[in-house]
Amino acid sequence: MDEDIEALRREVQHLIAMHTASYVTLTSLVATHPHPEHFQLHLISALEGVLGSERLAKWTDEQKQIVRRVVETFQNVRPAEPIDPLKQALGDRDPRQHP
Repeated sequence: MDEDIEALRREVQHLIAMHTASYVTLTSLVATHPHPEHFQLHLISALEGVLGSERLAKWTDEQKQIVRRVVETFQNVRPAEPIDPLKQALGDRDPRQHP
């Protein structure tokens, strides 16, 4: 019995770690999406489609609320500023700044 509990504990820890990694990755993808407005519209329609699907029909209200809260979290991610590695590497010596 103790071995089963420990195996379940490890499984939950792995699931939490995988969820966290997915969250970080998705947040980055959302923030750098080339068309944030399109992404947001798609996200809203996808959420409603999934929540109304047969697949989730047997899920508890709590599970559905978790899905809604997580997706709504991504709706609050704002576009990120462009990253320019050359500018960061060269700083003031970047020849593109001094024509």
